Amino acid sequence: MKALRQFLTIILLSGVSLLNAQTRKPVVPPPLTKDQISELKKEANAYFKDNNYTAAIVPYQKLVNNEPEDMEFNYRLGVSYVNSNVDKTQAVQYLVKAADKKDCPKDVYYHMGRALLVSGLFDEAIDAFDKYKSVNKGSVNPKFNLDQYMEYCYNAKEYVKNPLAVKITNLGKNVNSTYPDYACVSMAVDTVVFFTSNRKGNSGGIVDGNGDIIPDIYFSSRTDTVWSKAKNLGMNVNSELYEISTGLNTNGDKLMIYKENNEASGDIYCSQLLGKSWQKAELFDESLATKVMETGGCLSPDGKRLFFAADMKGTLGGKDIFMMEMDSSKKWSAPVNLGPEVNTKFDEDNPFMWHDGHTLFFASQGHNSMGGYDIFMTSQQDPSQPWSKPSNIGYPLNTFDDDLYFTLSANAKTGFVSSLRNGGIGDLDVYHFSLEKPLIAGGGTLFRASFIAQNGLPAKDALCSIVKESTGQVLGVMHASGTNAEIFILLPPGTYTLKARSAKMGNLEEEISVTGNEGDNGIFKTYKLNPRPSSK
Repeated sequence: MKALRQFLTIILLSGVSLLNAQTRKPVVPPPLTKDQISELKKEANAYFKDNNYTAAIVPYQKLVNNEPEDMEFNYRLGVSYVNSNVDKTQAVQYLVKAADKKDCPKDVYYHMGRALLVSGLFDEAIDAFDKYKSVNKGSVNPKFNLDQYMEYCYNAKEYVKNPLAVKITNLGKNVNSTYPDYACVSMAVDTVVFFTSNRKGNSGGIVDGNGDIIPDIYFSSRTDTVWSKAKNLGMNVNSELYEISTGLNTNGDKLMIYKENNEASGDIYCSQLLGKSWQKAELFDESLATKVMETGGCLSPDGKRLFFAADMKGTLGGKDIFMMEMDSSKKWSAPVNLGPEVNTKFDEDNPFMWHDGHTLFFASQGHNSMGGYDIFMTSQQDPSQPWSKPSNIGYPLNTFDDDLYFTLSANAKTGFVSSLRNGGIGDLDVYHFSLEKPLIAGGGTLFRASFIAQNGLPAKDALCSIVKESTGQVLGVMHASGTNAEIFILLPPGTYTLKARSAKMGNLEEEISVTGNEGDNGIFKTYKLNPRPSSK
């Protein structure tokens, strides 16, 4: 406790924020009148009571500026910061000051510990959590999961010793806004990203009970290193109420969506891309039209398995990851819990099945997370085998705060995350990352093909299949999609037969040879369909 006491003393004496060590002349605002103080207290306390912490920051900041030594104002401002998506490290200075005052709530040390963890001050965070235990004589609020937070600190200390060699880049103001931008999803290549945003201009412009604009889904595409201005996906996908992007298949023509509106109570929907247009989002399966909220829906590359998160019957605790399988009659099975290898007594969310069909990424508050939710990976090479022990994908892709959103391209090196990071534009932002080494070794080679007719026009109705010659196994059946009529599939080394058929433009049968030495860009070919024989 001595180290914590010394640390708190230094913070109190310095009078500066942890993340702002530069000396700057303080701006002293004019004193507030009694009426102004009364109105601000009323506004701030209402927000605080409703757990609308982001909105509470502004009035409490004004009150603290007016009365810097007031215990309640400092305490509540600190709690508001640490529970918001504003700079959580700002919470430390206010919680430290509140803790030094008489009658400060004893849970101040718990909130302080969380703020110190996010700030990367792990030993001080552990001391703060210990102090919380001490002042409460061991009687702690079970909802705080105190032991788990202390475990986060110990885990974080280890992960920062061996950081990933990775470049993480904010996508910039063409994509991100000052509002939350999150739930990023992408296909086999990282040239297009779909994401969710609570920005101005959304369908209906409705504000929810927390003061947030109800989310819509957007997309942006990249040319070289420049990202296009984000565009709303339009009314076939978005409505006046909640839409959140949760998954995009390898081929990039099936977008999985969480919907909550007059027709859906937190259900999984799917929109398909035909040509340039996304079609009206439809309920994925009638069995999912329940009162339970199913979040994070994603499809396996072959489209025969659906993964999602839900707090439903059969859960091991909180939200768990479940799976449904399509049978030979194209009916979906009942949801199956992925079991204790994947799920914990804490929450799991946002599954993402990688392009090999074996590796599953997901967010979890359990396992060996280093701060709230972290992204983990597990694999299952054969359905008869259990899922492997999940591994943390590492720092700094995972941070000391919640990390829920992650996607990895077929090259296993690049992808997207959405998180709170220093230098962000505001709230959650979407970032692109590039790893020095692949996150998955030997995952396969990306085969990308574009189909055109004899006249050079894209064969957008072409139905394509890939068959492994040694076994006759059909690895994928895909419609050529997008403006260039393309397919994408990850293939292990071997020899395959590509078949493509278009009712209007002809057909094709070609052999594909994959060595595994094709490099990050894989195989990219354009095929001209053979004209269909004319009937006499």
